[in-house]
Amino acid sequence: MSINPVSLKERIIETGLSLGFNRLVFASIEPLSAAKQSTYKAFLANGYAASMDYLAREPERRFLPQRTFEQARTVLTVSVGYYNSPPPPPANDKTVYGRVAGYAVGRDYHVVMRAKLKELHAFIEKECGRKVAFRTVADDAAYFEQAFAERHGLGFVGKNTLVILPQLGGSYNLIGELFLDLELPADEPYVGTCGACFRCGVACPTGAIKELSLAGSALTALGREDDTVYGDNLAAGAKTYLVDARACLSFLTIENKGGIELSLREKLGDWVFGCDICQEVCPYNSRLQKEKKQAIWPEFRPEAGVGHYLDLFSLFAIKDQEEFHQRFLGSPVRRPKLRGMRRNALVVIGNQLALGSSLALVVNDLRQYLLAETDEMLIEHGLWMLSRASKDSASANCGLDLAALKNSLYRRLSPEGKRLAERYL
Repeated sequence: MSINPVSLKERIIETGLSLGFNRLVFASIEPLSAAKQSTYKAFLANGYAASMDYLAREPERRFLPQRTFEQARTVLTVSVGYYNSPPPPPANDKTVYGRVAGYAVGRDYHVVMRAKLKELHAFIEKECGRKVAFRTVADDAAYFEQAFAERHGLGFVGKNTLVILPQLGGSYNLIGELFLDLELPADEPYVGTCGACFRCGVACPTGAIKELSLAGSALTALGREDDTVYGDNLAAGAKTYLVDARACLSFLTIENKGGIELSLREKLGDWVFGCDICQEVCPYNSRLQKEKKQAIWPEFRPEAGVGHYLDLFSLFAIKDQEEFHQRFLGSPVRRPKLRGMRRNALVVIGNQLALGSSLALVVNDLRQYLLAETDEMLIEHGLWMLSRASKDSASANCGLDLAALKNSLYRRLSPEGKRLAERYL
């Protein structure tokens, strides 16, 4: 059966839109330009990947689509909006709440995206009248999806390194891919820019968004000889931007397995899982925010998952990792595990104590947990949390025997832990 590739593309796009995807583009399997490859390598060389060692394993795989799926001849790249207008924090004086990043308020997008991509694949096979080999990807493969998405017209990569779709209201989109053994015409690059705007970098509480100059010798390092491939167009004096994960709140609260540095704890504010600050201030997202939009797919709405705010005291009532796993089954919040979420919660509660939250409430609810905890990292974060209470609050609640509780935690620290604690006690 002869298939008109242009007509097939149109039908695939029409069906994809009917499934709820907001944009679909078709990418070639050509490698990324030397410039884009070198930008990623600079990200690694500067240590911006932090402890995410998997990002450095065979980096060349990320630039070659056929390393992700050997039979690939086209990569169908899709996006779907997940923005839900966040309500104000719940009014409850019996607990402390932490904020959850927008992409995680509903169900696990990896699972939802893969299921929708398989529906789209079934349609493609029906249209082609044959089996079409495929692989679905939803941020779960060594594939530099932002660069390929930009190269073939999904949107452009903003200074916060997120793909921005101006015509669809900004960056609150999740990206997925359907690798196909079906050759279809590739789409052209997206031409877009943040211009002089750097609101994301200014608003980032830790300064995690870094500027990289491409002037002079850096042009050679970033592949100047290949800069016209697929619209890279790197001119002398141009700049690119990278996120240093070591200072990014999303990394610190999700992928980070260790403690949170003292200098960064206050910066978390009330973010217990992820962060949306660089998106909240982006002008391209203003229309979504003004119109108080809801996600198209019900799976991404807050009522389908943990919602925008998490009761932090409830994390300390969970018995063990298995109970945590079951409670958050199907939610992205499982990623840091119980240990990581308790660490985050202790920091957020500490920040709320500094703003005047009730010390008596915190101590009464968490005393038994703190006395029973055996993990040194969590003991130290708990001690830091208690140290954040204002002097007035601590004096007013002296009957709680706060000093004895803090001393108990301090005594259980190793010499290294005690040296850390002495910086704030």
